[in-house]
Amino acid sequence: MSQDQTRDAADVPAMQRLYDRIWLLALAAFVFFLVAYVGWGLLDLTSLPAR
Repeated sequence: MSQDQTRDAADVPAMQRLYDRIWLLALAAFVFFLVAYVGWGLLDLTSLPAR
């Protein structure tokens, strides 16, 4: 039975194993939105006309 469990674990696709890690996905989402909003803010600041 243990060989069947290890075989089943090995048959799980790599992306499914990645999606099963909820904290990694939460961290990736947080970093993505942080980078996106900071980048958008910096782009908006650089587009302001100089006085």
